[in-house]
Parts: sequence; C-alpha cells; structure tokens
Amino acid sequence: MNQSMTVAVTTHVVGLGMARPSQPVYVALSERQISARALVAEHVQAEVRRARSSSEGSLALHYILSHDLYASPQPRPAPLDVATATADACAALATGQCLLMVDGKPVTSLDAPLTLTEASRVGFVRLLPLIGG
Repeated sequence: MNQSMTVAVTTHVVGLGMARPSQPVYVALSERQISARALVAEHVQAEVRRARSSSEGSLALHYILSHDLYASPQPRPAPLDVATATADACAALATGQCLLMVDGKPVTSLDAPLTLTEASRVGFVRLLPLIGG
C-alpha cells in the first residue's frame, strides 16, 4: 500500500573548494514509489514555491540550473516557469552536470523507480570541473 509522505531534499555543490549545501526543502509525495523524473519535478516545484515566497529566491535552483555558479544568485529572480525549470533540471541530470543521490547511491536513469521512506536521504549534487582540467 502506498502512503503519502514528506521527504527532505538537499542540493549540494562539489568543487567550489568546500561543500556548499542549500537548506533542505520538504517535498510532499503522494506515494512512496516514484520515478526519478517525478521526484525531480516535485523537487523543482517545491523550490519554485520557495523562490516565489522569498525575496532571496532558491539557492538550490541556482545550484542546479545556473550556467555560472561563481555568479551570485539573483536577489529577486525573474519569475520561474515550473515546466522549463523541470526540463532544465532533468537535462542537467541527463548530461551529468548534476547527480541525484538517494540513500547514498547515484540514480543513473530518470525513469528509475525509487522507493522512498521518511528517513530517505535525497540530494542533488552539482559537479564542477576541477581547476585546470
């Protein structure tokens, strides 16, 4: 039986000289079993809601979607389109710009089925190239 639940999702950047996690966002899921693609969509929707309700925007979306992480996030970001942001986040995962980690294991396919619990650790990891290569 599938039950609704809430899972914390954190976004991290690796390669800026130190670990830089965002504040977790709590994603409400209607089922414990979900595809990686649907989890990405739920995470992006939660971050867009966070960005719309805050003058600071969403650091997690900046980490996932920005082409230049060295630039500061916009204090008042332009209105975000959920569908476009979701597509961009899926593209970042598909191209290896980001990784989706669930309970310490990388998810390699957006169509991978996931079974989550309230204790699941979900994270998006933005990978930056090493300096000089």
